[in-house]
Amino acid sequence: MIITILFSQEITAQHLKPGFDRDEFIEMLKIGARTTTDSSYYNSFEAPQQFKEVYQSPQMGLDNLWQLWVNNNEVAVISIRGTTTTAVSFLANFYAAMVPAKGKLQLEKDFTFNYDLSDDPKAAVHVGYLISTAYLSRDILPKIDSLYKTGIKEFIIAGHSQGGAITYLLTSYLDNLKANNQLPRDILFKTCTSASPKPGNLFYAYQYENLTRGGWAYNVVNTADWVPEVPFSIQTLNDFNPVNPFVNAKTMIKKQKFPKNLVLRHVYNRLTKPAKRAQKNYEKFLGKMISKYIKKKLPDFKPPVYFKSNDYVRTGTTIVLYADSDYYKNFPQDINKIWNNHTQKPYLFLAEKLPDGNQSVAANSELSGTWELNYISGRRIAFEGLYPDKKPTITINIDSSHINGSTSCNVFSGKLKVDGNKINFSGPMAMTMMACPGEGEQVFVQTLKRITSYAISDNNTLTFIMGDIVMMRFIRK
Repeated sequence: MIITILFSQEITAQHLKPGFDRDEFIEMLKIGARTTTDSSYYNSFEAPQQFKEVYQSPQMGLDNLWQLWVNNNEVAVISIRGTTTTAVSFLANFYAAMVPAKGKLQLEKDFTFNYDLSDDPKAAVHVGYLISTAYLSRDILPKIDSLYKTGIKEFIIAGHSQGGAITYLLTSYLDNLKANNQLPRDILFKTCTSASPKPGNLFYAYQYENLTRGGWAYNVVNTADWVPEVPFSIQTLNDFNPVNPFVNAKTMIKKQKFPKNLVLRHVYNRLTKPAKRAQKNYEKFLGKMISKYIKKKLPDFKPPVYFKSNDYVRTGTTIVLYADSDYYKNFPQDINKIWNNHTQKPYLFLAEKLPDGNQSVAANSELSGTWELNYISGRRIAFEGLYPDKKPTITINIDSSHINGSTSCNVFSGKLKVDGNKINFSGPMAMTMMACPGEGEQVFVQTLKRITSYAISDNNTLTFIMGDIVMMRFIRK
């Protein structure tokens, strides 16, 4: 039997894995402690074991700062500092009006920040954290470019507290640059936030969670920590999708007979007006008023037009660190010590109680098994004409990272790499070389090489995708 190489490129090694990994998170906490730049605080922590600091930025924006750490020249960590004790740093938290998730901010005479964090016009984000993101990104982007040129293509973006909230927005910003070819598309970002306040509204959360699906972001929360519960959230009727049962409520009330219409109108107003009034006050005090203090720090800053919402929601895949009785013994509750549950120390205490290793990638086990092709895109020839006698199959073994199968004519085998929902068949595989009639084998092989991700539905249908286009579909045998 003659054996040849089906594909010529090697599968690119990926050192980051999707999902929450306890040891990885603990390392991020230790790095985050040092990003505070307070040696009296971080010296009480064990030093990071896997990463070394290679850069610390100057202070910028609203007292923001970041550090760059690397791991054996393979993975880099962008660590964003949280709130400091300065009044300027707290301004970033208090400037809590929302702005559209797509637009621009005039920060200095020669610095306008153009940003695109979501294509959804209903998405909105925290303006104070957006200002911080603008200044940090201006310093971070050249460092990403420099590292990429040395071969580093994998980044963890991490932040604790305010740093975590900025991390959300920075991740969305960098991903948009990738989508528009302003950053290389083969850069991989994984996001780790802890003790983070809420970064935006529900429609921004939808965008972020879709962007990082498959285990590429996690939001770690200590149940005793109050900071992830802020900013205050006010939901009005304007915060719903435009198609909803409330949109025609006034019209429906008018159609009711007297005096029922008067009663219903009174109830409707009592339910909706307080929230609407509260949202206006929120925007007035935590938007327009705080912007005056922002201008004292940034004299050329032009306050933006605010988004008429303050419907802040918890965002991202949440990992809960549950504060149990043992926790409260070690961290006694005192209403005069409001940060007692918020620093890296209580988070580290609870994280060390978690099971070892990565807790998320088990979902990939659904891939294991034999699958038979029943749809392929890209040819005018009907599926039955491509494969009149025998359909291609592929057998996947996740435990051994091995695949084998049939093109409908020849058989092939090789190694497999899967990261979350990402899958790659462009690496070397061995295949027999019998002569095959028709175009079926060629179509199958060429299409397989272009696959970038997969999805499984009902545990029985496997879809292979190129970008966002469905290219192949298989049924479990």
